[in-house]
Amino acid sequence: MSEPKIFTKNYVMSDDVLVSTHGGTTAYLYDRNSSTQWITTGANSDATTVDLEVSFYENGVAQTRTIDTMFLLNHNLKEWTLYQWNGSSYVSVTSNNADSGANRVQALSSFSTTKVKLSMLKTQTINQEKAIGEFILGALTLDIGSDMASYDPKWREKSREIVLGDGSIHKVVTRAVSGRNNRYEARARFSYLTQAQRDNLKSIKETGAPFIWQPESVTLPQEVYYVHWANAWDDKYMASYKGAGYEV
Repeated sequence: MSEPKIFTKNYVMSDDVLVSTHGGTTAYLYDRNSSTQWITTGANSDATTVDLEVSFYENGVAQTRTIDTMFLLNHNLKEWTLYQWNGSSYVSVTSNNADSGANRVQALSSFSTTKVKLSMLKTQTINQEKAIGEFILGALTLDIGSDMASYDPKWREKSREIVLGDGSIHKVVTRAVSGRNNRYEARARFSYLTQAQRDNLKSIKETGAPFIWQPESVTLPQEVYYVHWANAWDDKYMASYKGAGYEV
């Protein structure tokens, strides 16, 4: 395992205005399912630039977002550039002209903006339609700074059984908005946290807001989940030969 991190929610969401120069179902960029991809139309050439613009809104009101992290999940891009709007023009934030992985987790110099643009040119296999499973932009809220003592993820299925007229039983499964049957759930335990670490976690719990949870930021950085902290706060002070600290 590796040290977990907590981020804001994804600022790429359904309230935003997303404009693609070459089509595709933009809702797949934020449906929390990296298997479903936004795929361009008519851009299957490494000489064709595709621009994807995201203007940040919430409840119909334009927003300024502070961003320091980008996730591109299940993508096929080789050459791309992320731009941010500085009030009068787009300026480059970061770029890559030799991306070779399916997942890109990129720490950025923090910036605040009302909109961004992702420009894409080449694909890893030449002359393919550009494709992205998830496009996540947010800000790091907390690098906990301690590994988990235990981590127990589960995938829950929401289902019920219906008794049919002939007496047979039919199982009905409710899909998530993302189209998946299963929902992520996990229990994590930290031991020997400092007072500051404990207080930071409690502050996140007390806000009551959902957040992006990256449980294994080094080993599996592409594994990120949009979660609610559902259980009640629980901690205790520990002291033994190993040292002293809080268990959360």
